[in-house]
Amino acid sequence: MTSPIDSAANPEVHPPAIGDVVTVDVGDPVAGGQCIARLDGQVVFVRDAIPGERVRAVVTGTGKKGAFLRADVVEVVQASEHRVEPPCAISHECGGCDWQHVSIDFQRELKARVVVDAMRRTGGVEAIGGAPLDDAVTVDALDDGDGLHWRTRMRYAVAEDGTVGLRAARSHQIIPASECPLAVTEISSVIAPQIPGDQRADALVAAYANTGELAIVDPRSRQLLTEHVGDREFSVAATGFWQVHPRAPQTLVSTVLELADLQPGERVLDLYSGVGLFAAFLGEAVTVTGRVDAVEGDKAASQLGRRNLADLPWVHHHQAPVERWLAAGHRSHADVVVLDPPRSGAGKDVATAITRRKPRAIVYVACDAVALARDTKYLGERGYTLTALRCFDMFPMTKHVESVAVFTRQEPLAG
Repeated sequence: MTSPIDSAANPEVHPPAIGDVVTVDVGDPVAGGQCIARLDGQVVFVRDAIPGERVRAVVTGTGKKGAFLRADVVEVVQASEHRVEPPCAISHECGGCDWQHVSIDFQRELKARVVVDAMRRTGGVEAIGGAPLDDAVTVDALDDGDGLHWRTRMRYAVAEDGTVGLRAARSHQIIPASECPLAVTEISSVIAPQIPGDQRADALVAAYANTGELAIVDPRSRQLLTEHVGDREFSVAATGFWQVHPRAPQTLVSTVLELADLQPGERVLDLYSGVGLFAAFLGEAVTVTGRVDAVEGDKAASQLGRRNLADLPWVHHHQAPVERWLAAGHRSHADVVVLDPPRSGAGKDVATAITRRKPRAIVYVACDAVALARDTKYLGERGYTLTALRCFDMFPMTKHVESVAVFTRQEPLAG
């Protein structure tokens, strides 16, 4: 490393290069799991820091044309009261966790700040349901635990020598990590640190279902597991999408149903419907007099959805990309639209197609605050107001936060 640079003591120093150590005062958290600092006016995204700290950090990268710097903490000069000893020895190297150095309660405060910032900056939101934005957003825990042993789905990388591990932050480097403390013990206790040569693959997927079924398979495996939610069973691919926190499926179903407030006979669109988790309970709520159209682009997931909901013939399954299905103009009206898009969000075209159907409510399940905020703006421009937002800490120790938002149609003023 080169000589350390103190931005406060020496503002005339040359722009820092990769490998330089800089001293900065740490500001707000950002969606990427870092905090913002400034060095002579230049933005620095600092990893392993906490707002309010002063730290020394090594520069690890730069943005295009030096637009910003990335840096990792190497020394805490003035520590936050919320700093704790990370429960995992490799948390500063592994790319799977962002906030292990922060107390679990304060992690949720940081995530709430990230949601508020995204909603304000990107979504243009200042209030939700009549409450000021800062008061309206909280991040709720799913349990009273320590934030460990909750991942029921793990994907491990396998090195050429058979070492089982996880990827380093912003890198393809594999760090030995067969006993990840975020994994449920049913997984971490059986993953071997080394795979024999005759069984070797580039990756390994481990999945544990709440029925007690466990799969440790190649990513190309078609093995199925059975999950219970409420009084229903769902067949799910071990390598397919399913909420990873044990309490997430039931929490999300209950929240969506509460916010949708469905009535018998209503028509519902369930977009990005996966294996039918929401469609099943939406179908039960609207009863045989209603209709649910479940749209899913992945063929295998759509087929499982059809199988899982075979007892609900008024739930109709459509295997097609959501954008294409909506653009085709199927059924012009829906009373309620539920969508659970990928991390990239729904986007302008989907938002436009949804609002053209004039639903009374849109219930949006989001795993990325910035994408949700962007789509909030699109929906707002098309006459729909964010009236409620629930946020859940379904991914403790990481940057991710799950949100459920409801949008209602603004009625035109009389006269």
